[in-house]
Amino acid sequence: MIRKISYVAITIALTVAAAFAQTPMPTAQPSPQISPTPVVSLETILTEAEKQTANYRETFKDLLAVETKTFEKYGKTGDLKDETVIESNFFVYQSSKDEKTSSELRNVVKVNEKLVPDSQARADRFLAELQKTTTVERELEKIQDEGLRYDKTVEISGLTLYEAIALLNNLRPVFDFKLLGTENYQSREVYVVSYQQTRRSPFITINEKKSKEQGIKADFDVSLPGSLKKTDTFLRGKLWIDAQTFQIWREERQLAVQTATPIVVQETVFEYAPSEYGILVPKKITFTENSIKKTDNNNEFSAMKNTRVNFDYSKFRKTNVDVQIVDEP
Repeated sequence: MIRKISYVAITIALTVAAAFAQTPMPTAQPSPQISPTPVVSLETILTEAEKQTANYRETFKDLLAVETKTFEKYGKTGDLKDETVIESNFFVYQSSKDEKTSSELRNVVKVNEKLVPDSQARADRFLAELQKTTTVERELEKIQDEGLRYDKTVEISGLTLYEAIALLNNLRPVFDFKLLGTENYQSREVYVVSYQQTRRSPFITINEKKSKEQGIKADFDVSLPGSLKKTDTFLRGKLWIDAQTFQIWREERQLAVQTATPIVVQETVFEYAPSEYGILVPKKITFTENSIKKTDNNNEFSAMKNTRVNFDYSKFRKTNVDVQIVDEP
């Protein structure tokens, strides 16, 4: 059974043709000199960082890159059993019906280094079919189905669109934050902030029907032993926040079952890189899913890695051309 993990804005969505037009590759700008870090409160750090995540979502629209997605399947002893590599032209697809809504659009061009036959003709047919859909929900569903059709065991969408979701206005109240200190990261001084979900939210669902609440939300489909299915499963993690710009350099996000010793079901690590657009853009995202099983002591459980998905991105570039999808040479 294929499990689904999605991050999505519950608003109107998606009816516009996209572009993978060729534009010059940008050159990453050098980081500015680090100034002495002012003493600021945790509340100020969180508020300023949330402003930067909003700026990220706005600026990230209409960017494109080559995405290389590697699925790794592990056996019961932790050995790598199977690997699938999917290369796509990745485009941040902006809705013409709702300026606040974007989606990840993928035109798959290679699977395990083999070209996908007639990928351009398929893209043309897909865009034509998309225009015929009668509801925005169906349009979004078709976009996800098309881009994820080669994915195995788990389908993941929306990771690039919404960074540091714990900072979102609709989610921040259900998290507890702590300032752990400062570090040097990528030659930048950063604040390290931990977060822990403390109560349930309709914007974070685990094995539930999707909420109709308006706002950005996260839906998780996870496999848990029967005795843990009614136990709270909450998000926790860490943020590496630039001390000068308050942009996110790194995030470690875990979905953990809240037993006496929390058990990590899924972990996602986000790594960002400089761009010429005034924001840090995705460089690599690593998603790991664990199998949860009882140990010899029936009152305890253990977690073992069963799937890892690595998302690697080329340098992002921007297009303002609204034409059909075309394959890159």
